[in-house]
Amino acid sequence: MKKYSLKINGNQYEVKIDDINESSTLAHVTVNGTKYDVEIQGGKAAPVKKPQIVSAPEATGLSVTPKTPIATKPAAVPAATGAKVTCPLPGTVIAINVKEGDTVAAGQTLLVLEAMKMENNIDAERGGVVKQILVAAGATVMEGDVLIVIE
Repeated sequence: MKKYSLKINGNQYEVKIDDINESSTLAHVTVNGTKYDVEIQGGKAAPVKKPQIVSAPEATGLSVTPKTPIATKPAAVPAATGAKVTCPLPGTVIAINVKEGDTVAAGQTLLVLEAMKMENNIDAERGGVVKQILVAAGATVMEGDVLIVIE
């Protein structure tokens, strides 16, 4: 709806154009509270074109290769017997500070986990020898995942 305030020959008119039917050049107009159906002279009804829907061409032979390889967990290897160091919260492994065969002490930082934009040290609960490392740097891990096995 469009509103106009017009002054014609010193008389004030409040005009509202409610609706224009483009297929018949007919307009619904209200002037000072009185409704009129007004035909627009010289107007040409222009049919409204509806957008055409065109199907997208089929993609063939396309493949996406990331610039940097995505770090994944090593192949599922059953965890050795021993003390399992599990992930306390979901995150991304950003550093592994030990190797298999290393001797570690209780409280030593084994790896660093980024979770909720914070770096979290994952420490050994007891001393021993690192038997297995089940994650790689860059791997996304979930709460409860076994990260390292210490015997």
